[in-house]
Amino acid sequence: MSSSSSSRGRWTDEVLEPFRAMGEPLADAVIQNVFANNEVDTVNRIMRSIHSNAHMVPAEMPDTVEDYLNQTDDWPEWADAEKVLLGQRLFHRYGMQMTLAYFTWSLPCCYAWAKAAKVLTWTSGIDKHVHRRIIETAQFVLDVMAEGGLGPNGFGVRTAQKIRLLHATIRYHVGRDPKWQASEWGTPANQEDHVATLLTLALVPRVLTKFGMDFTPEEEDAYFHCWRVIGHYLGIHPDLLPRDLEDAQQLWEAIQQRQVRPSPDGVALTKALVEYLKLRMPGTMMDGIVVATMRELCSEAVADAIGLEQTDWTRHLLGPMRWMFALSDEAQDQSGFAAKISASLSRKLLEGLHSSETGGSRVTFRVPVSLQESWNLESPGEKKAGQVDPAT
Repeated sequence: MSSSSSSRGRWTDEVLEPFRAMGEPLADAVIQNVFANNEVDTVNRIMRSIHSNAHMVPAEMPDTVEDYLNQTDDWPEWADAEKVLLGQRLFHRYGMQMTLAYFTWSLPCCYAWAKAAKVLTWTSGIDKHVHRRIIETAQFVLDVMAEGGLGPNGFGVRTAQKIRLLHATIRYHVGRDPKWQASEWGTPANQEDHVATLLTLALVPRVLTKFGMDFTPEEEDAYFHCWRVIGHYLGIHPDLLPRDLEDAQQLWEAIQQRQVRPSPDGVALTKALVEYLKLRMPGTMMDGIVVATMRELCSEAVADAIGLEQTDWTRHLLGPMRWMFALSDEAQDQSGFAAKISASLSRKLLEGLHSSETGGSRVTFRVPVSLQESWNLESPGEKKAGQVDPAT
């Protein structure tokens, strides 16, 4: 018991529990005002623009939305621009491998939190939720990690502001549903769930060490700092943003102990995720690699909570995968060949995202130019059917 408590540092239940009842005042006030003034069509257009990412918001926006945008785009005074740049450069270098980890570690961890998973299955079909979640998360990560993504008018800042409004819309609708048990589950899309999701992205370098990749403490620190800045733009409460990487790891342990529980929602979401990812893999022989990778990266507690099946023969591929990741780590500066091999699964997933449909409507998925260049994605003239469109 003492060792468990020490691994959590300052993040006791007494500290964390109040954040389960907390939303985000600025964004919540905007959405409440918009609905009170019957400006639902405007909200719908704003939400659709999250997926297309073509515009910040519709040209004719309510004053409350404009005020919100002006209040939430400031660079935090504690941010270190050099660290942010180093963190983004790390993603430029290893983004394909990191993207694979987002699909096979970050999302499964989110589904293992029984209370948070319930929100994701509350309003519509599970398949639709999983597909949208994958697309939104992937687009968000690419936008904030692209060169200039967190600068003035950067796509990352834009996307974070719109995601923030989306979370407020979820709180508005789900929180008013009489079937939602706030006393047991907390406020929908609450602060603890938000910081937990942020950590599934910020701690990815540590997860990738399971595949033989190696990062310096300075690189890990810079990557975390980058996500700490992103947390600021997402409206995570300052008292809940970890101070440094060690503090973040302790917060992660605390949330895992508090929230990882088996649930029908988590199992259903994971099943839909696995099936979706299998569709993005070439042929059927490699289907098992999806679950094998999840089993390798996720803790036993997470794997059990989301009902991951036992892996088949494809688990034997994980050794060669570690070798390929390590080889790409060592050889990336000299040759892109090993990096391309180790990134092939993620490339297929990215291409699949571009051609995704959710609820019958096609979703635009954009890869920023700087990342296309870093990852050797094809230029517009070379693009084949079903592959990723370049940024415009």
